[in-house]
Amino acid sequence: MKKFIAVIFLVVVTYIPAFSETFRFAVMSDGRGETRGKTCSGDSGITPLMDLFTRSILDAHAKAKIELLLFPGDLISGYFRRDAATVAECNRAQLISWKNKMEPLTQAGIPIRITAGNHEALAAPDFPISKCGSHLYPYTPKIENFEALYEVLSDMTGENTGPASGLGFTYSFDMGSCHFAVLNAYTLLHANSFSEEIIQWLMKDLADARAAGKKLFVASHPPAFPGSRHMWDSLPLYDPTFNCDGFDPEYGIDRRNERDRFWNILKQNKVTAYLCGHEHHTQIQLVEGVWQVLSGGMTAKLYPLNGAEGDKNPNTTLYDGKFQNPRASINWPWDDDKKSYWGWVLVTVDGDDVKLDVYGSDKYPRESNDFKVIKSFHLREPQN
Repeated sequence: MKKFIAVIFLVVVTYIPAFSETFRFAVMSDGRGETRGKTCSGDSGITPLMDLFTRSILDAHAKAKIELLLFPGDLISGYFRRDAATVAECNRAQLISWKNKMEPLTQAGIPIRITAGNHEALAAPDFPISKCGSHLYPYTPKIENFEALYEVLSDMTGENTGPASGLGFTYSFDMGSCHFAVLNAYTLLHANSFSEEIIQWLMKDLADARAAGKKLFVASHPPAFPGSRHMWDSLPLYDPTFNCDGFDPEYGIDRRNERDRFWNILKQNKVTAYLCGHEHHTQIQLVEGVWQVLSGGMTAKLYPLNGAEGDKNPNTTLYDGKFQNPRASINWPWDDDKKSYWGWVLVTVDGDDVKLDVYGSDKYPRESNDFKVIKSFHLREPQN
């Protein structure tokens, strides 16, 4: 009888399920306003949709607790000094307005983590801008712009600070069962790329977190696999017409190998997703086992997808004659109707299951409830 009881006990213990705390985080970016506004004060540097976005997140938070908001760049319009003495001074005023706009989220207990986008990092020269190739340039990273960003928003960075070349906006942190590595792609002289120091730091940071059993996420501003108007200045920075000083006038510049080196690091460390913005809509891709989640749909005017109706400058050079990334096994929303969407994304981590919900609208949103779940993805499937 004692043996029988012991066997029953072992069976019961073996099949007790492992319960895990559910962790949710939101991602949204590109909340900048119009680039060429005349003043630095008020809300001129911030998207007019900001209040709708914060209310939409608060509505979701009331139903199921959101414990983090990632905002990977382009918080403000930046670039120009307007009615201030310098670009950095103008940025500071706009960043304070942005922080005030985000207070409903922080007051609700949702911590925010950021990194720099091109609109925080770069500055236009005081003299009239001339065209470089087919693009307006040169905008250049300015150390005083990073100083202004850090002065206003250093409380929205993580505790594990990266190398000096990250200028305070390369860092990592843990929340729940997740580890987040956040990278600054606009380091001085490394615009649209990562310094060698940052790459080396990232490799160690991810390896350590993976050894600790964490689910890994990496965030920065520009996508690794662009799909719209930023085909020329995302991480690959590929543009054969880009012939400004410092770039090869005959062949342009092609950093696709550099981009692939970065992506291979994510693959080798089994990173779940790379979280980014820069292009003004929502794009989801699955590229060789790693998801790219582009959540840039905050600006008043969306960008059309590459090759979609309304795309006046279709670019097939980056992908060797194709409109979209042929390495991706999932390419959304190209897979459906090629629509661009305003919106933000919610990631829910529940044990081994990682689910992503796209809160979006294909019509200009006027109420917070215009953002509805329009698409869901399992970034990691639950284990049986």
